[in-house]
This record gives sequence, C-alpha cells and structure tokens, in this order.
Amino acid sequence: MEKRTLHRKMSPLLYFLLIFSAGFMQAEAKENKKRCNCPGDCPHIFGRIGSVIDQSSRVGKEQKIAIQMAVDDYTRWLNCSKLDLHIKDSNGKFARAASTAIDLVKKENAQAIIAALTLEEATFLSEFEEVSTTPIITIGSAAISPSQLFLQPSSVSQMNNDISIRMQCAAAIIGYFRWRRVTVIYEQSNSFYSDSRLKTQLSESLKAFNSFVEFDLAFPSLTSLREPEAFIQEELKKLKTKRNGIFLLMQSSLEFSTILFEKAKKMGLMEKGYAWILFEDVVSLLDSLEPSSIRNMQGVIGFKTNFVDKSKNFQDFKFRFRKTFQSSYPEEEYPNPSMYALQAYDATAVIAKFLQNSKGKMNSSAFIKYISSSNFEGLIGKISFKNQKTSQNTTFQIINVIGKSYRQVALWSPEHGFSRDFIDHKRKGTRRKGKKCKELASIYWPGGEQTVPQESELKIGVPAMAAFHQFVHVSHDQVTNQTFFSGFSLEVFEAAIKLLLYRLPHVFVPFNGTYDELVIAVYNKTLDAAVGDMNILENRYRYADFSLPYLDNQVVMVVPAHKDLKRQGFIVVEAFEWKLWAVLAALSQCTAAIIYFNEKVNGNTEFADSFPEMIGSILWLSITVLSFAHRESIRNNLSRLTLAIWLCVIVVVTASYTAVLSSMMTVPRLKPSIVDIDYLKNSNATVGCNGKGFVVKYLLETLKFNRANIKKIASISDYPEAFEKGQISAAFLISPHAKVFVAKNKRYVVAKPSFEVGGLAFVFPKGSSLTDDISQAILNMKENGAINQMEERILSLPTRTSSSEPDDKLSLGLEHFSGPLMVTSAIDAIVLCVIIIRVIHKGWSSDGYIHSWLMHRRIWWWVSFLFAKSHVRFGSRFFRPPIVMRQNNQIHIVQQ
Repeated sequence: MEKRTLHRKMSPLLYFLLIFSAGFMQAEAKENKKRCNCPGDCPHIFGRIGSVIDQSSRVGKEQKIAIQMAVDDYTRWLNCSKLDLHIKDSNGKFARAASTAIDLVKKENAQAIIAALTLEEATFLSEFEEVSTTPIITIGSAAISPSQLFLQPSSVSQMNNDISIRMQCAAAIIGYFRWRRVTVIYEQSNSFYSDSRLKTQLSESLKAFNSFVEFDLAFPSLTSLREPEAFIQEELKKLKTKRNGIFLLMQSSLEFSTILFEKAKKMGLMEKGYAWILFEDVVSLLDSLEPSSIRNMQGVIGFKTNFVDKSKNFQDFKFRFRKTFQSSYPEEEYPNPSMYALQAYDATAVIAKFLQNSKGKMNSSAFIKYISSSNFEGLIGKISFKNQKTSQNTTFQIINVIGKSYRQVALWSPEHGFSRDFIDHKRKGTRRKGKKCKELASIYWPGGEQTVPQESELKIGVPAMAAFHQFVHVSHDQVTNQTFFSGFSLEVFEAAIKLLLYRLPHVFVPFNGTYDELVIAVYNKTLDAAVGDMNILENRYRYADFSLPYLDNQVVMVVPAHKDLKRQGFIVVEAFEWKLWAVLAALSQCTAAIIYFNEKVNGNTEFADSFPEMIGSILWLSITVLSFAHRESIRNNLSRLTLAIWLCVIVVVTASYTAVLSSMMTVPRLKPSIVDIDYLKNSNATVGCNGKGFVVKYLLETLKFNRANIKKIASISDYPEAFEKGQISAAFLISPHAKVFVAKNKRYVVAKPSFEVGGLAFVFPKGSSLTDDISQAILNMKENGAINQMEERILSLPTRTSSSEPDDKLSLGLEHFSGPLMVTSAIDAIVLCVIIIRVIHKGWSSDGYIHSWLMHRRIWWWVSFLFAKSHVRFGSRFFRPPIVMRQNNQIHIVQQ
C-alpha cells in the first residue's frame, strides 16, 4: 500500500522531468541547426586527430573524456566542418601504443597525435618513417628534460610540465622541515632511463638543502604483478627495518598508491614519527578516491599544480565533464576532473586551433612554429611553448590530507618559494635561500600529531674494546645504566659535526667485535657509521667509504731502550764536526801570521828574523795566544784588534765545546735494543700487537711473521708487563698509538723502519654524502690547527719523543758559529790589506830598503843562485852574454 502511494507521488515528477528533458534536447538541436548552415546533414571534415592513451587507468579515462569534449566543442563552434577523432587504447604498453599510433597515421590518416607517452617513448616512436613528420603532443606525467642520449625530435612537443620543477618543490618541502635523509618510493615505469633520470634529478635538487636519498624502494608496475597486495606488503617490511621515517612517493599510479597506503597503515607506517610526501601523480587524483582510501592517507602532505578553478570556463567544463564521465563510467563514483583532464583538453584545443588557421593542412615544422609564436588561454591558464615545451609559470598547491578530504596549507613556486595564498604569492618577493619561512599553515601528521616528525638518530658504532683508551674509551655505569664515550677520535668527530651546515642527530653504540667486523656492520646497514681509531685499508674500502684522515699513520716497531753512554777514545774530537775543526785551525794560523807580519813591519824586534824561526814563531803564536802564554809583546793597535776579536771567538767556541763534550760524556742516550726486523724473524722472537686491529694481518701478509710468533695484546697497559716478562721482544703499533705509548713509558723507543699505511678516519656507507661533508670539516680543522690543539690537550704528547735516529748526536758544525767566524775573517782580511799597503809605501820611499832587507834575510842569495843556474841550463837561447867594448878609455856593455 505504501509503495503504491510512493509510486503515485513520484509519477508526476518523473513525467515533468521527461517533458523538460525533451524540450531541452529540442532547443539544443535548434541551436545547433542555427549554427550549422550546411546544406546537408554531413559537415565537412577539416582535420583528423589521433590519440593513444591508457583507458584502463583513471587518468586515461579522464583524458579520453576531455579529448572528446574538446573535439565536440570545436566541431560545434565551426560551420559545416568537424574534427574527426580516433582514440585508441594502449593498455599501458608502449609496444601497443607505438603500433596503434602507426595505424592511426596509415589507416585513419591522423594529422596529429595526442599520446600519453614519455619523451623517450615519443622520441622512439618518431623514428618510424610512417610517423616521422606527424606532430606528436605528449600528455600525462611530468616530462623529463631531454639529454644528449635522447635528443628531442622536431615533431615532438611536450604539454606536460618539466619534472625538474616537481623535484625542486619536493626538495623545498624537505628543506623546510630540515629533514636530512629521505626514503624514496616509486612505481617503475616501462623506461629504466626515465626512472634513473628521476632519481638523479631528485638527488640534485636535494643537494641545495644538504639532504640526500638514503634508501630507495622500487616496485614493479602494478599491472605486471600477479598478487600485488602480497608483494607490496612484503616490500614494505623493508621500510620497517629502516630507522628513517621520511618517505617520498615519487612516481605512482592511483591504483598502486591506494594499495600502498592500505598496507602501510596496517603495518604501522602511518603512525606518529612518520612523514609521507606525495607527488602530483597521486595528489591530482585525490578527489576521485573513495573515503576509505582517504582515511588510509591521514596526515600525508603533497603538492599539485595550482590553477584558478573559479573561472566561468572551468566551471562550465567541470559541469559537463562530470555529467559525461559519470554516464561513460558509472562504476566511478567521483567524476571530478583532475589536472590530467585539463591538460588533455588544452592539448586538443591547440591542435584544433592550428587546423582551423591552416584550413585543415598539417605540417610539422609549421605547427611547431605556430605554437612557439602563439599564446593560448586554456583551462589551466595561459599556455605558451618554448623549445617545444610548455613554459607557463608553474605554481604548486601544498596540501595536507585530513578528515574526509584535504586542505591547502601553502603555495610554492620556484621564483617565490612558500606563501599562504595566491594573492600573497603574486606580491611576494624572492625569499632568501636557507631561511626558514613561516608561510605554512599547521599540518596534521600521521597519528594526528601536529609536531613535525623528526629523523631518527644516526646509529654510530664505536669500538667497545679499543686497546688505547686515549683514542676511544667506552665505559658503563652499572648504577645509572648509562654508557659513556670519550677519547680523541670521538672528540674530533663531534668537532667536525659542529662545522656542518645542518643538524645531525646521532647516538653512539658500543660495538663488541673487531674493526673489520665494525666496517662490515656499516656495509650491512646495521650501523649508519663508525667512529674510532679506524685505519683506511684496501680491503675495508671495498665495503665502505672513509672520510679524509684526521691523523696520518704508519706501522712502527716499539722496543725496549738501553742507555748508550759514549766512551770512544776520540770523543773529545766528536764535539765538533771536522769542517769546524778545519776552519778553526786555518783561522788560528791566519790570525797568528797577520799579527806576526804586522808587528815585524812596524819594527817590533822581538819577533824572529830567520825564515825557519819565522815559521816556528807563527805556529807557536797561534797556540800560545789562546792562553796569553806568548813571550813576544804586542805593540801595534791593529795586531791588538785582530787578537781581541779572535779571543772573543775563542771564548764562545770554548764554552760551546765544553757544554757539548760534557753532555756527550755524562748524559746517556736512549737507543733501541733491536733495530732490525730480520733479526726478530731469524731469532724466532715473539712480537705483540693489537689483536682487534689490522696489524695482525699486516704482520702475517706483509712482514711475513709466523702466526705462532704473534701475541695479541688487548690494552696499552699490558705491553710493559709483556716486555718485562719476556713474552714479547718488540711491539708493532700504528704511529699515533706508538707516540702515546712512548710518551707514557720512557723506557721504550720507536725503532726504524716505519711502514706507510692509510691514516685514521671515520667510516660511512658507500655513496653517503656525509663522507664529503665530514671530510671537508676535517680539512678545515687541519688548516686552522684545531686537530693539533686537540692532540696536545687530549693525548698529552710532548713536543719530541725519544728516537733512535742518528741526528741525536750533539756535534756542532759551521752553521752554529757562522756569524763570529765571518767577523774575524773580515777583520783579518782588512788588517792584511793594511799591512800590504804599508810595505809597498815604505818600499817606494826607500830604494835600498827592500834590497837590504832581502839581503839581510838571505833571500837575494837564493834568487841570484836560481838565476845563475837557469843561465847555465838554458844557455844562449834565453841569456846571451853581453859584448864589452872599450872606446876613449870608456867601457860600454852592449846586449845582444
């Protein structure tokens, strides 16, 4: 009875709707008839457009409806002409898309193609002769800029935005919240090239904010999986094992993202402490999701292209699109158009306008020239092409999924950064890079929290059983149950972190194992890094990266020292080097000779007259003058000046000689008891080393010691006891450890030789950006001397340790007395010049003085004897006898 009553009430209403619909359709038909003045019912076809899209996806369905609406609109606006449209389904397969595009050109005579293809796929398609001259406009996902590997052909134009702008927006969001490490998730496309370029461009964009991709998780295409839900759930388990909870969904279909967030919520990845960032691929389609899917995405943030959705054209398009889409796909509950629908509509409109202007003639070069020189007003705003790509100013809307839908929290553009609304965004100036703005509204994160999720702390391993606690010391307080870390290596690391341009949360974790096992733990991602006195070795470098060494390193041998008291028979001579002895003897003789000749020239009769006596007097004077024991009196002032300067030099030299000789005879020098490694090996001696370091392997493989002769020692305090008990004859340590040990134990010295190895450094996973950042900080600390100051303060090393090098000797050389010796030499030279001038002057003033002086000294007799002997020997060849002539009682001698 109630049903009948309801039926009676509904009947008039249905009858009214039918009458209204019939009247509306009749009025629309009349309007179309008025617009079309064609003589017949078949308007002229002035252009043919082909389209290849994936009609099995939500995006493809929207694109199909939008393209059909654009063709219908232009057909209705034209008189007696229409566009012929052929849409083909690619099913998401590029091979099918390529063959379908070729068929559209060959069989359907398509003059232009609108295709949901990547640039790489469109480039490959244009290589076929059948479509080489046919203009192709790509729509769909963001376009990847062409590279040298894939040059963009002249027939291909990109309607989609450049992917680099999306990457910049994602990086800006990450930089705004000061996140350092992110995990990237993406659904693989049909192109490995595109996927790799996406990751590369994202990494480059993140560098501007000192961030990096710590881990990437790639999923196969959803259509290629037999059991997608089970596979996605299994892969998400990998994220549960990671300590980083900042996820970036870079590339995904709507269907994939729906399953992904459903499984993520069940696994607890949508709770407090996690953050998810979505790209436009998914955000643009949020309006089409069911409420259950929206509930799985609570707290997610993302971005999509912003456009004015209040315009009359858009509202009209949206009304008609919803109606057509719902009638075509009744299974889809939410028919709102996305950016992909607007993009497809505008791409079709561009081709239709060109065909209208060219009267149905299509030429690839003319089409490119037309779109490059024209501006179009589309549904997404003003459209212009530059280098065959759309170049409209892109502004992204930052959204936050909350409740039953999402809300806008900010706008972002490459020019202006973040802002609250569109008007402020247009007025806003360029924001300074690196300054955190306050333009984002409050955000609700997963778990309903408004506190920004923070990155998990880096888990840094520290050797718990280090042999030298001065470098690494790990202690545990049983009362408070706290672990404390200290040491030179850890303080260097903490100082390096303070020099970074970003905050690096970290926690030290004690590691009970060998140093090689610690490196493997970093390689296996069990630890994020390792800090300690870690040596750079070739076998370790295969598994991890090392920072710049903060200390240089060698493998050295430490042995007990014995006192070496010099007791040689000629130790009195070793105080000076032989060159210094020679110079002192020569200067002493020169000084005595100058004093002797100066006194003789000036008439001092106390000096000997004969030549042998003169030589003896000079030698005796050079010795006795040192102690004023000479018997001759010094009367001339020049002689006294020469003697005074020389005595000053002798006083300095004597004092130095006494000090050096006393030190050499009384102070013992520490010398190594063993100086040869071959002696250790030949005598089958036992050597000690750090059992958890690399030195054991170095002794076995490089120095060829027997394994039975190597004793592993755990701590620095155990070495002296091992030496005293005779358990080891020598210890092999790295040079930083050896310096500390020798400084602490004075009875041991470092013996030669030393063996160069890699320095002490910090360990990071392969490819980690922390390697370069920490290395730069260490280099800065080395240049400003911070590491040297820490070494002196923490390790308490003296400026110089005992050594066995031969430069321990205290012998003095010429360089120690070069100044005084040069002064006395100059004085001697000046006095000698004065003596020579005086002698010459007296000789010219008295003709007979020189002859009498020579005769007196019997020098003339020796000269006459030599002259006569030469005459007898060489005869008339050189000395002809003179001719004596007598004339007028006078004798004349004539030389021949």
